Amino acid sequence: MKYTFLPINPYYQRLALLSLLGTLVLIYRVTTTQTILFTFLLWNLFLAILPLIVSKIIRYNSKVNSSNIALAVLFVLWILFLPNSPYIITDFIHLETGISTMWVDLFMLFIFALNGVLLGTLSMVDMFHSLTKKFNQKIANITLLSSCYLSGFGIFIGRFLRFNSWDIVARPKVLFYCIYKCLFLWEAWLWTLGFGSFMWVSFIILKPFIRHPSK
Repeated sequence: MKYTFLPINPYYQRLALLSLLGTLVLIYRVTTTQTILFTFLLWNLFLAILPLIVSKIIRYNSKVNSSNIALAVLFVLWILFLPNSPYIITDFIHLETGISTMWVDLFMLFIFALNGVLLGTLSMVDMFHSLTKKFNQKIANITLLSSCYLSGFGIFIGRFLRFNSWDIVARPKVLFYCIYKCLFLWEAWLWTLGFGSFMWVSFIILKPFIRHPSK
């Protein structure tokens, strides 16, 4: 029996080390302060990994690629999960100045936020190659650009309205009502444009440096 393994990209090994470093800093913070204030970062990091998992399935699973329905379902899931990656940047809101652990907290939040951005970018690179292969580069770029701005809006409703990716199933009526209301808020548009542009620029900058073994 033959087994097919996904290509092991060295970037994932480095991200694993970065995740380990962040976790160790978090453990240090918990043990020295005897509080679990920032342990939510581990959950947010797990959520940030989900879009990369989905993009890997789309890119390397031949059965999925042979089914338009499966591709469509997974692509929708990817869109829903993608905001979770850069969302960690907004966790800087929990940083308190003037306390003894301020610099530890700043260092820890930076590590987790950097991880989130890199995970999201790697996921976008996967989707770019998948869309280019199935369609063409122009469609891939348009789709990813649109996904960035949708994610920017998703980060806004996640941070300020406290919605999660799964609320589209758990609370669809409330979610869509709030989305409609947000369309008339300039803050929502500003946040969408700001974070969406940040994600797109991050992708454009990092993409040339990311080389997959399958290429």
